[in-house]
Amino acid sequence: MSTKIHTHSFDEIIDKNWPDGFKKTRQRIDIYRILFEAKEPLSAAEIFAALNSASDSSRDMYAFSTVYRNLLAFEKAGIVTKSVLSTEDNNIYELKQANHRHYAVCLVCHTKFPISTCPLHEIAHEVKDSLPDFTITGHQLEIYGYCKNCKDVTLK
Repeated sequence: MSTKIHTHSFDEIIDKNWPDGFKKTRQRIDIYRILFEAKEPLSAAEIFAALNSASDSSRDMYAFSTVYRNLLAFEKAGIVTKSVLSTEDNNIYELKQANHRHYAVCLVCHTKFPISTCPLHEIAHEVKDSLPDFTITGHQLEIYGYCKNCKDVTLK
């Protein structure tokens, strides 16, 4: 399900979050829009499919290499966060947020549910104390289980 956005709100958001000196091309804006409208992180293949299903006959279709190359540029520019979930075969991407997110992932349908808090912040000082010669720059947390739609089918 896609979220409807007003052109002004999207333009304001993209202008506010676009890095200085980072070229704004039609392809990059289209990829940004797909990520902006996404409810969960997407793989390059999912972004590729969304771009090509949304394109009309007056525009060229996107090449997968174009999507992948732009995602790498987005990552380097600090626009997206790239993660690898152990249930996924590919990297997943989402727009960088003020606060990072962790996900609970359904083992059947692979839907990703955002976790509202980061429990790792609570233990960060303990980890830091146990690794005095190590500088922590990030972390990843995944929780696995079954969503309400898959639980009944799986646990029968």
